[in-house]
Amino acid sequence: MSLLHTIRSRIGHAEIVQIVEMDISRILETLLPDATPDVMKTIPWMKPPYVNDDHSMRAVSQCFIIRIGARMLVVDTCVGNDKHTAGFDAFAELQLEFLTTLEQAGIDRHAVTDVLCTHLHFDHVGWNTYRQDGRWLPSFPNAKYYFGKKEYEFAQKGNPKDAMYEAQDMSFQESVKPVVDEGLANFIDRDTDLGDGISVFSAPGHTIGHIAIEVDAGTEKFIIGGDAMHHPVQVAKPDMAQVLDYDNAQSSATRHALLSRLDGSATLFTCTHFCSPSFGLITRDPKGDYMFTGVHK
Repeated sequence: MSLLHTIRSRIGHAEIVQIVEMDISRILETLLPDATPDVMKTIPWMKPPYVNDDHSMRAVSQCFIIRIGARMLVVDTCVGNDKHTAGFDAFAELQLEFLTTLEQAGIDRHAVTDVLCTHLHFDHVGWNTYRQDGRWLPSFPNAKYYFGKKEYEFAQKGNPKDAMYEAQDMSFQESVKPVVDEGLANFIDRDTDLGDGISVFSAPGHTIGHIAIEVDAGTEKFIIGGDAMHHPVQVAKPDMAQVLDYDNAQSSATRHALLSRLDGSATLFTCTHFCSPSFGLITRDPKGDYMFTGVHK
């Protein structure tokens, strides 16, 4: 097995390492079926690397590791190894060198201070834990793990009508409950200051208690929007919902609110599945439509 791709950048006083777990481009096509190549061709700025040469979407599963001051924060922890993802076979029983990649990137998982999950879908919590001797153990044993209160309460009981119900129930048992059982979980409100310039704010719709993270890195700021958007096409078309969104109207309202907040500002923006350059600026084109311009940092 080989090491995973890593991307390093610096935004203000923050050092950021992205660990790219896997390519999910083909999977995203089924989740954003309205984002066809013909639609992509109508968006003047939609070019590689966010689409392929045939204008099909590109997307990844990845996590962000942020060093700022004395803090080392992991945001969204991908799918993970050995996981059971009923009905989502492309993600099941992965065997990837994620932990070795962390080590090779100079990241001591025992030194991670914080783990934040924007929501509790299985592809954002997987590396919360790893399996050893038949047990699920926290991957970051000295960290505070942050879960949104409302998100956790909903995930605890699940929704049997949800297409992801069985996969989510398994994920809760494998990737969330072991962290809670170890006493590492911190349940937070959807608008919470975590100190050192790190804060979260409410961004619901994709899930009931979805949050986004904002980091004030001194000379620059950035926002990681989790799954508020899955691809930059939703910048151009914020009313385009993902088929697994909990509430389409609410996810659309969240995108409009985010884009309005970011429009013309120097705050860099990304979401968990945006391929590199993942961070970019939000502006408007002459017609008033939102644009995403990737920035290499």
